Amino acid sequence: MRILTTHPYQTPNAPPTAKNSSRSFMRFVASHYLLPIWVLLFLFLFSNQVSAGTDPSEQILNAWLEKQAQVKSWSADVLQTRRLKTLVRPLETIGRVWFAPPNRFRWQLGDPPRTIAIQTEEDLVVVYPRLKQVERYPRADVTDPSWRQVLALLELGFPSDAETFYARYELISVTRSEKIWQFELKPAAREARRLLERVLIEVSADDLVLSATELVFPDGSTMRNQFSGHRLNQEIDETLFEIQ
Repeated sequence: MRILTTHPYQTPNAPPTAKNSSRSFMRFVASHYLLPIWVLLFLFLFSNQVSAGTDPSEQILNAWLEKQAQVKSWSADVLQTRRLKTLVRPLETIGRVWFAPPNRFRWQLGDPPRTIAIQTEEDLVVVYPRLKQVERYPRADVTDPSWRQVLALLELGFPSDAETFYARYELISVTRSEKIWQFELKPAAREARRLLERVLIEVSADDLVLSATELVFPDGSTMRNQFSGHRLNQEIDETLFEIQ
């Protein structure tokens, strides 16, 4: 007795010709192997897209940006350290910083103060008390990309919103130590990168409070601002943002 075996995709009464067997075999391969492969490939690509959109690094940065946007006022002591290629030892200066939204700052360096920089919504004022000299730079008149970057750096630790922040900076990496999250960024604009190569922002790991900012310049020199003695959402004397 001769037993004819037929494939599910082959007509039972059809003779098992070489041509029909070949077609049946190809249909079998396509249905049992290629389809699952395409499904797995789709799921792999889809899972990659989801993970990219919900990158844990970006989640931490976004959480910090959201918290900073809610700050009502902030002040802290600052230790500014500048490392220059031409100097063997770094230059250190103590001072204090005050911030009030949307973009008002007072940077005061030296004790007694040698340099005071006050930014309001209208202009940036730099005061040299020892020289009894005042320089005023209206914000509306600033068109030079380098100066725009300088003004943006004053707001580095206190972005008004995530959209503005990401328009200025691109995230390179996020690292975690025992007590600190560190965000490494670079200016988004090519013109800005001529002035500034990279930016480091450090925040406390437990409550995402700003701990330090560091600027890395194209020549390899750096300027680091280390903050301590934070005072968050406490009333600030409005006269601090005025020129006496």
